[in-house]
Amino acid sequence: MTKTTNTFKSFLRNNVVQAIVIILSVLLSFYLEQRRQVNFTKQEKNYLLTDLTKTLEGDINQIETILEGLDISDKNLIKLLDDINNNHTLLTDREVAEILLQIQIGTSFFPQDGIFNQLIANGTFNLIENEELKSLLLNMYTHKKERNYATSTEIDNFNLLWRRQIMGNFRIQFNYNSYDGEIYGQQELTRFRFNKQYYLSNELYGALSQSRIYVGMYTRFLNDQKNEYQTALALSKTEIGKD
Repeated sequence: MTKTTNTFKSFLRNNVVQAIVIILSVLLSFYLEQRRQVNFTKQEKNYLLTDLTKTLEGDINQIETILEGLDISDKNLIKLLDDINNNHTLLTDREVAEILLQIQIGTSFFPQDGIFNQLIANGTFNLIENEELKSLLLNMYTHKKERNYATSTEIDNFNLLWRRQIMGNFRIQFNYNSYDGEIYGQQELTRFRFNKQYYLSNELYGALSQSRIYVGMYTRFLNDQKNEYQTALALSKTEIGKD
């Protein structure tokens, strides 16, 4: 009886040990797989953040190009307002027509949000450790994106109506070179008929003044955006360097 009992205990002990080994092996396997998945996801996060830095750099360049154009347009608007204030004695008819053609206040900023959407879609956004970066990206690609769209639409609608009035009242004809210029190409004046009565009218003066308001609004918005994009770029590079 004692021998049978000892044999049973030995059998039981061996099976318990085997069971523990199996359980530990399974747990270790789960742990290693989980670590592998975490490392893979972090690696994917860093790949996406690396791509994000490239798009941020591209968007910063886009913003700077638009800001440069807005600055030129604002200076041209001031030239026209000064000329009107001086009863059209500062500029020639052709200079006025050329300046009117050069003014571009309807150039909109289109952020590249594809990489951000990927970060959200595959869950890697939550692996970003820097809370400031996460908050900044969410603000840039949600609230600020919608605000940019609303502001751009308002300016575009005004610009479309204003340019139609300019082209009609001055009978402006031009050639368009789509390969010249940073964004939309370049227009070259070929023919016009100067309308001094319209040029000195309150209607045009008001449109020019309103254009300056829009230029100022969008310049301020884009400068704020540029600062945020530069901060996001620096934080993204730091985040990549952590892993």
